[in-house]
Amino acid sequence: MGTRSAGRNKNHIGIIILLILLAAAGVCALFLFPGRDKVKRTAHISLDDATEIFLDIYREKYDSIFDNAVLGKLKYLHETYGITVDLYVFGQLDEFEMWDMPVSYREEFCENAEWLKIGYHSITEENPALDGRTFEAFQEEYARIDSAIRRFAGGESVAHVLRLHYWYATKEMVAYLKEQGVTGLLCSDRGGPSYDLDEKQAEKLYKSRDGSLKEEDITYYATDIRLEDVRDIEAALEEHRKDRIIVIFTHAWCFAENYDKLETAIRWLWQEGYQFSNLESMAR
Repeated sequence: MGTRSAGRNKNHIGIIILLILLAAAGVCALFLFPGRDKVKRTAHISLDDATEIFLDIYREKYDSIFDNAVLGKLKYLHETYGITVDLYVFGQLDEFEMWDMPVSYREEFCENAEWLKIGYHSITEENPALDGRTFEAFQEEYARIDSAIRRFAGGESVAHVLRLHYWYATKEMVAYLKEQGVTGLLCSDRGGPSYDLDEKQAEKLYKSRDGSLKEEDITYYATDIRLEDVRDIEAALEEHRKDRIIVIFTHAWCFAENYDKLETAIRWLWQEGYQFSNLESMAR
């Protein structure tokens, strides 16, 4: 009995020593590779000029918002791969205004608000940098579009990370957006300054490890891939394999012709372990 008991004690001591060594190895790994286990790779997906989606719903009076061809495919991608999507809208397209959207779809938008967001892009398709737009006009148009979205889709559907039309906003406009709860701005996919960033800030952004730059309570993100400009989407993604954040977008008016590339990109990101996000929690 005594011999067996001593053997068991030796086994227990051996196990304890092994556990201590494993724990020590884990601590060493944290020092040698700080934050390695904490790094999450994130992907952001969005559609610009998305007002035509809402115009179609308004005209066709669908039973469900997902009867719209674009939203139907986005829902499939969400259910299959867990994507989140931001739709950036003009306040007006032809004779249609976002305020024309009926409130009858509000419940359905609210039910899907966790993954489907809607945000301000611009008032019209015109280049805001060239049409002499004043700060006062910008305030008015942003407030009108934001209130329209809240009316027909609920406050939870409002996007707080935006890509503005032509990446245009003065310092005064950016300050106003921060007051309205905007936490992030998606910058150009073609480099150079966007919004109120100067050359030095833009260079810092595009050289950063995760393609982001925080300045005075707002985070700027580099847009990595415009689908309509890419022939081989997997090759384009491989160039960003080491990126912590990958930002991909296309336009609603060319969604159908770029859909295969979009699904290929999403499948690649999903297989590589990227988490899809609207970036709002990261920007805070």
